[in-house]
Amino acid sequence: MIHEILKHTPIWAYLMFAFLLYRGISTSQEREVNIPNSLLVPGIFILWGIYNISTKFSFRFYAFLVYILFLGLGTFIGYFLYRRNHRFFIKNGMMIRAKNYLPLIIILINFFIKFALSVYMYKNSDAVHSLWFNVLYTSISGTTVGLFFGGIFNTMRQKTKLLGK
Repeated sequence: MIHEILKHTPIWAYLMFAFLLYRGISTSQEREVNIPNSLLVPGIFILWGIYNISTKFSFRFYAFLVYILFLGLGTFIGYFLYRRNHRFFIKNGMMIRAKNYLPLIIILINFFIKFALSVYMYKNSDAVHSLWFNVLYTSISGTTVGLFFGGIFNTMRQKTKLLGK
């Protein structure tokens, strides 16, 4: 079964996985904080989720409503998760985030969950017409994307605290 799934996976999914893995590893290293670059990966997941909601789901209104609510919940959880696990310091007048693999873990979890849900939609084409699946997909998608935004909000708060900007 896994072999069949991998065999029918489009090339763009492998390319996206490679890119996200690269970004996750590079983001996990000690580096200067760059808020605009931090928006790239969540942007990919948002576009992926919104594309599925707007083109495939039957209960779009409820799907978007649940997505937004769980995006808020994920942001709240992510903020506290990153606040507890991310450390920042100043070096040569720049704010640096200490090495931490939490971003890589969140990126990989996010990708594999979205991939598994997409495979499920492909294998069970009626799932997109099911309210419970629409709610399940959008609650998971919103929460996992929110984790990124929680991290970004935490970073912005730390930047204000450390640099006064």
